[in-house]
Amino acid sequence: MSEPHPAAPPSRPLPTPEDERLSWFARQQRASVDRAAERVHRELVAHGHAAKPPLASTGLLTFSAVVLIALVAAFAVLTWATFAPKGWLGWAGVVLGWVVMAGLLPRPHRVADAPTLSSDDFPGTHRLVAALSTELGVRPPASIHVNLDFNAFVTGTGWRLRPALVIGLPCWTCLTDDERIALLGHELGHLVGRDQGRVVVVGQAHRVLERLATLITPLPAGAYSGLTPSTVDDGGWGGTATMNWMGSGLLRVLSLPSLALLLAFERLAARDSQRRECLADLRAADIAGTVATERLMLSMMNTSGLLTLAGAAVRRREDPFEALEQVRARPAPTPTAVSEAHARARATGLRWDDGHPRDDLRLEVITARPVTVDAAALATRRLLVEAADHELRTLRPGLSRELSHELLEACF
Repeated sequence: MSEPHPAAPPSRPLPTPEDERLSWFARQQRASVDRAAERVHRELVAHGHAAKPPLASTGLLTFSAVVLIALVAAFAVLTWATFAPKGWLGWAGVVLGWVVMAGLLPRPHRVADAPTLSSDDFPGTHRLVAALSTELGVRPPASIHVNLDFNAFVTGTGWRLRPALVIGLPCWTCLTDDERIALLGHELGHLVGRDQGRVVVVGQAHRVLERLATLITPLPAGAYSGLTPSTVDDGGWGGTATMNWMGSGLLRVLSLPSLALLLAFERLAARDSQRRECLADLRAADIAGTVATERLMLSMMNTSGLLTLAGAAVRRREDPFEALEQVRARPAPTPTAVSEAHARARATGLRWDDGHPRDDLRLEVITARPVTVDAAALATRRLLVEAADHELRTLRPGLSRELSHELLEACF
């Protein structure tokens, strides 16, 4: 439930012991996000939509421009070096330089493992997204996709990073119609005030910096390094375990400059991204109402429970989509249950992922200024949701087996 930066997050995984042992890089990244989220939270609770945008946005754009200019300059120097006279050592350096350049150069981004919903085959879904986009004052996404995540997100595609909306069918299945409106309102809310040129510059610069860090230190999501010392006793000093430890330490030292650049970028981007996330929540409340948006967030906070429910259905050889469909009929949470959920989120620091504000901060932002949507307008939106749901239901039979396989893999 986000605008991915730089890439779309998968559905929230079940907690593992490894998740609790965050790396140095992940700890620093989370700390910058938390500081930014708390500042944004205070501003939006006090001023709502009227809160001023952060000055760091200008610094972020400047930083991004410098990164891309440096990349262009490096490309020019490498081209000159390729044609300049040199010996075999020079040729080795040029070849290595082009290998590194190939890893850093921007490339078109595509949505993977998410079939496109054409307007001809899914007219109701496109009408729903177009209608909500119009109400939010934004252009509809360039494309709409569906996948098997317990999530939904917008992401940039192609060279120009044109927005694409991806709807996780399991997520959509278990939500009420009002929650679905809030879900789409949140994702489309990320497109409000979107400066396409700025998106391209910042997005490509972030990817360049992340690739630069990854070239030296393997950097999976939220991790500092994939290298870990061996636990095998192979003879003490000079053995595999020792060499692995030394190699890991050397890589960490060599990677410090690139990681420092990436972390500096992340810190500049944190305030801007946290503000956009909370504003997207407020825009969801504008078209779905505060109650529906709050209930959506409570549903997303229970993603691990939904995964367990669907996985249990698969083990009983039942359709996981049918099990998720039953969740829609659950009664609305009582005020006591809502208060307990707020307190639990605050006590546990629950969040969607390391790039999102804590859930308790987001809940406080949307409940600080309650919104009640006009009944007639909401009824019209519900009709559009029903038409879209009728179309999306036709995808379930073809995707049920794939979802079952993924759930079994997650369990075992």
